Amino acid sequence: MEVDTSMLTESDRDPAADNHHGVSEDPSPREASEEVHGQPVLSGPRPAPTYRVVNAIIEKKEDGPGCRCGHTLTAVPAVGEEGTPSFIGPRLILFGGATALEGNSATPPSSPTGNAGIRLAGATADVHCYDVLSNKWTRLTPLGEPPSPRAAHVATAVGTMVVIQGGIGPTGLSAEDLHVLDLTQTKPRWHRVVVQGPGPGPRYGHVMALVGQRFLLTIGGNDGKQPLADVWALDTAAKPYEWRKLEPEGDGPPPCMYATASARSDGLLLLCGGRDASSVPLSSAYGLAKHRDGRWEWAIAPGISPSPRYQHAAVFVNARLQVSGGALGGGRMVDDSSSIAVLDTAAGVWCDTKSVVTSPRTGKYSADAAGGDAAVELARRCRHAAAAVGDFIFIYGGLRGGRN
Repeated sequence: MEVDTSMLTESDRDPAADNHHGVSEDPSPREASEEVHGQPVLSGPRPAPTYRVVNAIIEKKEDGPGCRCGHTLTAVPAVGEEGTPSFIGPRLILFGGATALEGNSATPPSSPTGNAGIRLAGATADVHCYDVLSNKWTRLTPLGEPPSPRAAHVATAVGTMVVIQGGIGPTGLSAEDLHVLDLTQTKPRWHRVVVQGPGPGPRYGHVMALVGQRFLLTIGGNDGKQPLADVWALDTAAKPYEWRKLEPEGDGPPPCMYATASARSDGLLLLCGGRDASSVPLSSAYGLAKHRDGRWEWAIAPGISPSPRYQHAAVFVNARLQVSGGALGGGRMVDDSSSIAVLDTAAGVWCDTKSVVTSPRTGKYSADAAGGDAAVELARRCRHAAAAVGDFIFIYGGLRGGRN
């Protein structure tokens, strides 16, 4: 079904994410937010933020997302004028994910076909909404035909709509269809977007972001056979919708999956980390920008990343890419000193919780280790989701040592 409403965003905003409780290392889901308000804004590179648990309100058990991994968390801007009856505040939309994991490791076992991939049991198509202003979770039951149950999919906000694509579910790879959850009205509704011509095809572990508040970009992932490095763009301001395969100039990332992609407000996309075809975690970050003449170009981001990682989360707050968690493979999480990191794109440096990073950290942290700083402990996880609302970052769910 084609969406009649334009998919073009109407305002410049940062993405946001939500949580049921707080981001912690124990099996229960937690929600954490970055401590920014009430502190003076410092000039120059600043250390990565700290996180705290936020206990959200859940009136009925089914309203809370519960334990899950491989889900998405997407920030949707407010609707209407504040103070009027029609006003709806900023929300975080959690979709899908798996409520159980086959195997007991941060690195998933092979797929039934023998290819490296995920085998997540209990994949869902649930939709949960976190109201940022009221600190309350609600289970949504949108009208229309929902997407199939899935995990390791992608989602991004286009105005007051959440676009979902790809992933993998109980029956294998999800179709490449674009599904849109329209949150403009009081009652949410699912739509299936009609897109002409060939597209990215079914895949999971890929990334998607809205660039320049116009171009929906999908990059990389795994098609069930191998990691990919292709880049596809859909112009949300042009109908009929169609995917276009891009051939960016410059040195781009290798074929990889489980990376993150975040768009800065000025239109720069930053792809960070991931896992390559040899299952090696990556540390580099790459910027992708569109020139005025229509050319797209990759460039390696400056600075020294504190650690390679995949299955992490990353969101922009102003010019700072806030990175949390991630896996190293072999059941190991990212080292404690690097589990929270920031790429300051204005200064061109990476920072951890203590200082500017001048050399890579050595990953020594075991997923089952105990102790350490409580704020850092909250971010030691993988397959979680994060989003930002204003100056606050929210993290939800994920795995710690093979547990939800």
